[in-house]
Amino acid sequence: MPYNRVIAIGDSFTRGDELADCPPQTEIDNCCSNLTWPALLAKSLDATYQSYSFGGAGNQWISWQVATRIKQDTLYIVNWSWFERFDYVDIETDLWTTTHPRHEDKLDHYFYRNLDSDIWNLHRNLQQMHSTISLLKQNNVDFIMTCLDTNYIANSNTIRPPDSIVFVNWTNAISNLQEQVVPHIVDFEGMSFLEWSKHNSFELGPNGHPLEEAHAEAAKYINTNVIEGMTNEH
Repeated sequence: MPYNRVIAIGDSFTRGDELADCPPQTEIDNCCSNLTWPALLAKSLDATYQSYSFGGAGNQWISWQVATRIKQDTLYIVNWSWFERFDYVDIETDLWTTTHPRHEDKLDHYFYRNLDSDIWNLHRNLQQMHSTISLLKQNNVDFIMTCLDTNYIANSNTIRPPDSIVFVNWTNAISNLQEQVVPHIVDFEGMSFLEWSKHNSFELGPNGHPLEEAHAEAAKYINTNVIEGMTNEH
């Protein structure tokens, strides 16, 4: 503290989809709204704001974006996406691609029918979160992490019945990762940003993204409940 810049990385909720000033998604770098809570937080800190966010992104992509953009004197805001998304690099285009359960692509259908499971999703996402936390801490930079998907912090025993030794080993691994990850996740009065927005009856856009009032109030909440605590630590 103070920070020269704030860098936000996430999906459409971080980019600011459905906010009044949000441009069409034509690129990743700073193709975003200035009315999101990370942007408003940067303004209140008198810091420059950069966003590397993409609608539909999953957490492998988000983790990769953080790893490629480590800078000093920077506050990182990492907003983790939905745990069911899976990112990979298409070998034909050399571009990141994300599978999604609601996509109509044949590959997506095959993936979710044959390869996907809740317990695997939880484990791989927690691994990505843990590696990102470790990287940021090793570089001695401050960060705020939020999580859209409450499955990340759910008790792993609720994912499916504990019916095998394999499952017990999975749950042990997940529990160990949760112990390392969960203390670093910032919530909104015990809820995700989306859940909190709905709970407070803030308006959502037609596609389910919180609108201006929700982001403005979220920025105030983070400033009061997180930033002030970080200032005291410094």
